[in-house]
Amino acid sequence: MSLTREVFDGGQLTPTTVAEVLAIRALPHDRFQADPVSVTGRRTIYGGQVAAQALRAASLTVPEDRVAHSIHGYFLLAGDASAPVELRVERDRDGGRYSGRRVTAVQNDGVIFSMSCSFSRSKPEAPEFQAGEAPRVQPPDDLETHQLNASRTFDVEARVPEDPEPWYRWPARMWLRIREPLVDDPNVRACGLVFLSDLCTGLSRAPQIEQVGLLPSVDHAVWLHRRAYPNDWLLIDLNAVVTAGGRGMYTGQMYDAGGMLVASLAQESLFDYPRSHSEKR
Repeated sequence: MSLTREVFDGGQLTPTTVAEVLAIRALPHDRFQADPVSVTGRRTIYGGQVAAQALRAASLTVPEDRVAHSIHGYFLLAGDASAPVELRVERDRDGGRYSGRRVTAVQNDGVIFSMSCSFSRSKPEAPEFQAGEAPRVQPPDDLETHQLNASRTFDVEARVPEDPEPWYRWPARMWLRIREPLVDDPNVRACGLVFLSDLCTGLSRAPQIEQVGLLPSVDHAVWLHRRAYPNDWLLIDLNAVVTAGGRGMYTGQMYDAGGMLVASLAQESLFDYPRSHSEKR
């Protein structure tokens, strides 16, 4: 994967890795800034990016022994990748084991994304259970790299195994990994998983998907069950649940290479025939 950096007016380079995207800057009063990721024309921000950055901002306000275990976010406006994003954190609660945070991502006084998230202290002696096995697929080393949009996904690498279920345009089952090492911090690794969680859509398996076109996300939730390493290969498996009322919902699981379920996710997206640009969400 070859990435070319663009240069801001002040001489600053755009990020080319997820690690750089997560390197947000602290501002006063629990505020943080994520720098632009593009300077060549206006394009929208990838939703997984702003969700991961929002989680990173929240993680910088919690006690050191607490790691993210769930996020629930709403995409409210299309973000501009050529403009900075201000991340405003509200400290809802710090209890004995859990910490709750809310984050709003703001551009030009408009909220583009809002998120609630929760952090907890680890409890390694707790019992573990996993209902289902990971899908049996070809290992990533036996597959060729699948081309992603590097301007939105940076140094994420994808490989697509054979899939018995039909899909349209977007693979619903993929091996994913972030190539550049992330900081050795469990919350940074959690942010890496959240970044990967929005890459494709399980609605690619839904009937009539070929007539719908682009699928803007409405909301997104991720549950982080176990600590995982997004620099290692992770298998994401997505499945459509329902389309109704102009929206579609899908669920998904993320497994490590050993078949352990490390995260679950659910997303609702618009699912309607293409509309005029003048019609707002």
